[in-house]
Amino acid sequence: MIDRDTINRILDAVKIEEVIGDFVSLRRKGSNWWGLCPFHPDRNPSMAVSSTKNLFKCFSCGKGGNALSFVMEHENMSYPEALRYLAAKYNIEVVDKELTPEEVARNQRYDNLLVVSDFAQKFYQDLLWNNDFGRTVGLSYFRQRGYTDDTIRKFGLGFASHHPDTLIDGARKEGYKEEYLIGATLCVARENGEVSDRFYDRVMFPIHSISGRVIAFGGRTLKKDKNVPKYVNSENSEIYKKSDAVYGIFFAKSAIAKEKKCYLVEGYTDVVSMHQAGITNVVAPCGTALTAGQIRLMKRFSPDVTIIYDNDEAGINASLKNINLLLEEGMNVRVLLLPEGEDPDSFAMAHTGDEIRDFIENNEEDCISYKCRLLVDSERDPVRKSRAIRDVIETIAYVSDPVLRNLYVDNLSKKYDQKPEMLFKEISTLRRKWREERQRMEQRRGMEVSSGHLRPVYEGQQTPPASEEYYEPAGDLLIGDVYSSNTPMDVSERELLYYLVKFGCYPIHFVEDMLYGAQKREGVTVADYIRSALSEDELEFENPLYRAIYEEFYSLYGTLEGSLDPEEQQKQVVRFLSAHNNDSLRKTVLGLLLETHTLTVKEYRLSIAPEETILGVTVPKSMVLYKLRITEQACIDITKEIAAAEANGDLERQKALMMQLQMFNQVKNRFAKELNRL
Repeated sequence: MIDRDTINRILDAVKIEEVIGDFVSLRRKGSNWWGLCPFHPDRNPSMAVSSTKNLFKCFSCGKGGNALSFVMEHENMSYPEALRYLAAKYNIEVVDKELTPEEVARNQRYDNLLVVSDFAQKFYQDLLWNNDFGRTVGLSYFRQRGYTDDTIRKFGLGFASHHPDTLIDGARKEGYKEEYLIGATLCVARENGEVSDRFYDRVMFPIHSISGRVIAFGGRTLKKDKNVPKYVNSENSEIYKKSDAVYGIFFAKSAIAKEKKCYLVEGYTDVVSMHQAGITNVVAPCGTALTAGQIRLMKRFSPDVTIIYDNDEAGINASLKNINLLLEEGMNVRVLLLPEGEDPDSFAMAHTGDEIRDFIENNEEDCISYKCRLLVDSERDPVRKSRAIRDVIETIAYVSDPVLRNLYVDNLSKKYDQKPEMLFKEISTLRRKWREERQRMEQRRGMEVSSGHLRPVYEGQQTPPASEEYYEPAGDLLIGDVYSSNTPMDVSERELLYYLVKFGCYPIHFVEDMLYGAQKREGVTVADYIRSALSEDELEFENPLYRAIYEEFYSLYGTLEGSLDPEEQQKQVVRFLSAHNNDSLRKTVLGLLLETHTLTVKEYRLSIAPEETILGVTVPKSMVLYKLRITEQACIDITKEIAAAEANGDLERQKALMMQLQMFNQVKNRFAKELNRL
């Protein structure tokens, strides 16, 4: 039997469009995906897939449900089998076992905590609407803020009485146990053994999960006393993790997906006021600083975010800090600075939805331009200005998209008369430093498989130092056996380098249903694709000579004029590399240019056309094959480690290594499946 925690992890990880997309070709229309229904003869796409609701529905045959039910129906699987299928897809370990009485009790406790949280929300809401004191104080407060009754009911706003035992007494009368009220952090057990309410004499903002369940609360005081905290928030519990929860996400997710943008504000009232004004794609952190978990939750619905914080020193500082956090998680970030003295709450109350949209459209700015304007443009002291520019460079280094990163560097170099080569080198140094820091952190845990990263790090293995010998004009690189080897890894690296040197500046035209794991984006060059595919898994060439050629290529690639056609850009790169001061580098590049690339038998029919016309097939396939070989080598190495641990009688080490091997095998199988799609 699969335990509840594992089931929750599986269901939280599932993206329904990805699951169904493995079986059905889906195309996006508006906020939904559409495809041919596999459950009946379907000539026109009649099956809708909603990523926001995590549901599918065929409007012809009537079939519908979630990702789990789709897999069960389509693959004729049982419930446990479908769960295991989804777990394997998202690299979630499933340990088959009979639930112990303790585990059964824990699952029951989880459900009971959700039940008492739902009860508390209805209790607070009832006090607001049906209690004289609640109506006089709480409801009056919301109405004075400008909230309509519909808005108050929509967000389930409520009121906690000034008596610190109102909720606990009400819960006891309804038969709810104290332990669950304490576990949901609705009540507090005092040292004298008494139990009292956590929230009292406050207006209440329920916090909903992405599925709409009440999991926590934020309570705002109505007192003017500065010694009384303005907000009291639920503590972390089994059902609520502050770092992974976003206020308003349940109400905003559909709008975020539809608008393809999320607005990030600071507090509960900002969210409510913006929604009332008609701007519904708005969320806020839950009483804590912005976290990576919260960002990833927002990113599920759109990678584009605009920060709208208070126009004061605290708000501006928070926006500057959060820009890097958002970029690090792969978000596209813009910033809106409201008029002086305004915050999202007050601004929304004073303007219509159309006025707010017009203001955002006309005044939001790119995060890099925002930082330049605030930190660099106003600075006159050369030393401080230099520091500010370095701050901006660091922010650019957080940008995951290499194409966007190149554009930022180009703009920064022109605006402040900085050499792009210097900027690229600084960014490369920063990213290498961060990567090595992550590697060291993972080394301490015994492995580097984290967030989909592929390369293992074993105990005692040292992180290779960043090599800059290829920047020196004199002397050859020491290549030794690495260059002459013909290992599968070396062959794959050389194959990718071949495409880079020969076609790096050419655009990729992806072939439908033959993407081999690639994201289909127009205007992406071979160089953009290869760099992005390697960086997403924190990979770099193991052969030092190939790595040097790779770095030298991009040092020039980032400086090329966009007005040049791909063929002319490629000629400039070739001239640069084929005249390089390093003899080994130069000879290798010339060898790549002169060699005829070998196609597989299955690709032979495509070879009638010029090679540059089938890059959308060959380049992604080569990348998947390269990653497959990395995982295969990792599995071999881990297997040897297991044998050594077994010989030494180290059972704990064996167990840890077996978990590593399972994860790598799952990744390997996924890549192998991609290659077999030919």
